[in-house]
Amino acid sequence: MKIKTLRIQNFRSVSDLTLELGSLSALIGPNSVGKSNILKAIDLVLGEGWTTKAKVARGLFGDPSKRIIIDVTFQEPIQYVNRAGYQVSVTSVRLTMAIEPELDVKTTINGGQTFYGQDEFKRNCHFIYIPSERNLARELTVSHWSMLGKLMRLVYENYVSSYQGGEQALKDEFSKKIGPAKEFLENDFSGDQVTYKKFVGTFQKYCQENSAGLANEFNPVLNIYNLNWFYKTLQINIKEDYPDRHFDSEEVGAGMQNLLLISIFQTYAELMGGKVIFGLEEPEIYLYPQAQRALYKNLIRLADNTQIIYSTHNPNFVDAGRPQDILSLRKDVQKGTYILQKDPRFSPSEAVKSWHRIYTNFNPERNEVFFARKVLLVEGESDKILFTTLCESKWDIDLDKNGISIIECGGKGGIVYFLGVCKLLGCDEYFAVWDKDGGLDNPSLLEDALTNKKGLELEPDLEGALGLPSGNDSEKVKNAYGWASDTEKTVPDTLEIVRQFLTSNHAIDDQSVRAPIEEEDIPF
Repeated sequence: MKIKTLRIQNFRSVSDLTLELGSLSALIGPNSVGKSNILKAIDLVLGEGWTTKAKVARGLFGDPSKRIIIDVTFQEPIQYVNRAGYQVSVTSVRLTMAIEPELDVKTTINGGQTFYGQDEFKRNCHFIYIPSERNLARELTVSHWSMLGKLMRLVYENYVSSYQGGEQALKDEFSKKIGPAKEFLENDFSGDQVTYKKFVGTFQKYCQENSAGLANEFNPVLNIYNLNWFYKTLQINIKEDYPDRHFDSEEVGAGMQNLLLISIFQTYAELMGGKVIFGLEEPEIYLYPQAQRALYKNLIRLADNTQIIYSTHNPNFVDAGRPQDILSLRKDVQKGTYILQKDPRFSPSEAVKSWHRIYTNFNPERNEVFFARKVLLVEGESDKILFTTLCESKWDIDLDKNGISIIECGGKGGIVYFLGVCKLLGCDEYFAVWDKDGGLDNPSLLEDALTNKKGLELEPDLEGALGLPSGNDSEKVKNAYGWASDTEKTVPDTLEIVRQFLTSNHAIDDQSVRAPIEEEDIPF
């Protein structure tokens, strides 16, 4: 059970957006680009309960005079038997909402059919949304709305269905088995201290006094267990080896609680695979780097049976070797939230062929190419420290605030590789700086960058252009930093084009024409 296509119209920042979703889909892009809005849109259609008029608010509409339309199309039909006993096959679900001229909400299936048997549908297809603001207290308790509660309810129902004699026989047997433990805990162990037995007796006495005049007898029964749902009293405790202590889950820190929540999510995904779709915001929250990498590997594994759509700002949660997962989002005033159109050759098959090049060229730092608003590609560490320091000390450019990444590409060949990556991603906000020294067998992407004012070639190299002494790599870094931070040094006009790129709102030359990508240019 997986979503194939999602189309969202007039919902918050999304004017009109269509996404093709795979088993694992990573929504990436700058803050406020609309990643959460995509997950919230799915939640409105497939999440807990159904969207009613009570859930409609003006803030949901990009344009209040128009309808919100959210279309979900499945890879395979969702089939179930409704309460009337009829077989139902759902290939798509549409939610429409309006606030003008009057409030209106409607959910239909298969191109406009009335949706009957919605509860049965949700048992076979439901969406669980885990926002970045984790509701840890809710998810770590057993309730009808928590993942833990849903699992425990399923365990109970499975137990009832498999127990000879049915539910009442199971309850009777449970009462008999729990009897000794109940007597032990309810023992009136003291004549003058408060005990459970005294509490029950006193409580029931006042209930009877306060119910005087009621038509029916009011006699509450108190149990240390839930006879109607055995597992409702499940508690998660944390054990520390040193010192040897146990803690309730709500007593530990937010980091540990989030680890428990992620573990519940993984458990739910594995046991309920095929009947649930997960929307997960920022899985990296509270996790240290090793745990982030481990979780990402688990997401890939779980996606074999469970569709997972997540948003992230963390390079540990994308893999250039899985280009099919990456959905790069942007936003502007005219289009709202939109997706960068990847070149078809940015594909799993090409990634498999060139896995060794991907492994060699990509690392978590270089993965920032997928997240940055703008990318400045440079050859080595001395180039990176030079432009980083110029931005801080002379150009008054806050790289982090403006979502700019300076990526060290490992030489001129790496520059060519990442120019190809930017083109395949559909990203146009890039600029490259490289040395003229040394030739390449295929310089067409460098020539294209120069033609479109997206590249700068330093002659003969960085040190020669700035009059710096040569040396080993560490000496070059030291010299570049010293030059850039020296207040008496004047930045040459040659580098002005780099500053313009970093400070402009859009590409320098809107009339630039992107050259086609030749086969030999494809980095994947």
